[in-house]
Amino acid sequence: MRPSTTPTPNRPLVALLLSMTAATSAGLGCEAADDEELVSVSGAAKVSTNGLSLNGLSLNGLSLNGLSLNGLSLNGLSLNGLSLNGLMTNDAGNSVAEYLVRCALPAGRSVVKQDAYGTPHTFQGQHGLAPQWENGTCDDACKHWISACMLAHVNTAGIHVPIFIVGQSSGLGWGQDPNFPNQEGTFFGDVFDLNRIGKVDAYYCSGPGFDKGVVEGRIGANQVGAPYRNMFASGFCHINGCLASDAKTNNVADGYKMCVMGEGPVTAWNETVTVWRQNKSFTANGQVVAGKTADGRTVRYDFESGVDGWTAGNTQLVLSSSNATVAQTGSRFMKATYASGAGTLRVQSPSNLGLPAGTKVSFYLYLASDSKLTSINPFVKKTGGNEWKVSNPVTKVLKGSWNIVTITVPSGCSGSQVGVEFQTGGAFSANIDAVTW
Repeated sequence: MRPSTTPTPNRPLVALLLSMTAATSAGLGCEAADDEELVSVSGAAKVSTNGLSLNGLSLNGLSLNGLSLNGLSLNGLSLNGLSLNGLMTNDAGNSVAEYLVRCALPAGRSVVKQDAYGTPHTFQGQHGLAPQWENGTCDDACKHWISACMLAHVNTAGIHVPIFIVGQSSGLGWGQDPNFPNQEGTFFGDVFDLNRIGKVDAYYCSGPGFDKGVVEGRIGANQVGAPYRNMFASGFCHINGCLASDAKTNNVADGYKMCVMGEGPVTAWNETVTVWRQNKSFTANGQVVAGKTADGRTVRYDFESGVDGWTAGNTQLVLSSSNATVAQTGSRFMKATYASGAGTLRVQSPSNLGLPAGTKVSFYLYLASDSKLTSINPFVKKTGGNEWKVSNPVTKVLKGSWNIVTITVPSGCSGSQVGVEFQTGGAFSANIDAVTW
């Protein structure tokens, strides 16, 4: 069941502090471009306004400007009976208390607490991950759910942008949202207690979109003082045995329901929160920058109203504007459909682009899970006729998900046209969106 963005107890809206960051080609008559990359992305999430800038939850616990949650004893205390005065001495501490309640209680429930100076603050519930804590105690599962939720909301740069979160809890549920196509990662741990070897269990693993639609202060960016660690050798959740959700959208798992990681006595975590993020550019105030992807690139072709003058090099390769699955930007994309046998086929832009040397062109591509493609090769045609191409075997991409391929116009040259060459063993479909430079 797909979570909505309406703040109901089972489908809360969670906005997160996200921020942006972020194959050798052979030249004919020009200097070769730098190596290009092909990388996978996918995803979506649940939304709320995120103001939790923790300037790095420290490894001594959830620490913000010297405030640490591992000194916050929860044993035998309900949320209503919990004294938060030790936290609520400034705006930063109030923010931590706010997110404790937001993660724990469902929408419609609230807690009123006085800060260290006697001023009352009302904290609203949102996600309902530990509703029993309102008037009861917070057991290990309660701590783990709240920890995962708070870790999922950290932005070390303090930039507020939306995210979509899911998990195997009635307070979250599963699903994907077309506006959040990149699966960033999965978060889990226990930030309330030091484990028996004196460390805090604060962990994450990367989703296939962790380095796509990159946001400053989030994983995939150059985080400073991040509170969590990724101990998987490859970094990826899906390669290292995390158990995928039974729920899927377009044949892609919505997230992960269990991961094994850690250096303390507890290594198996059943309370995990998966984050999906957008491919939009935001200002430091969280305002969307129109026509930009998350890494600041300008979207040149979005295919919202048609194929924008793109053509296919084979009459059996049919191009159309579609919204049958998740788009990367906007609500539509260009779909390339081929129903014949093995061959090499191309799609290309109009031929009057005039791209300067050094221009890096990116294409988002979505491959069907049963695709027979063997290679995906972006190309740039030089003004005057020569061409540069990067060969990317399909073994390097994730089927049933969005991927990125890139190519750069070599120095000393200009580019008049861009496109993608498909090598296939049979029928396939591929979606193309957000062509940027």
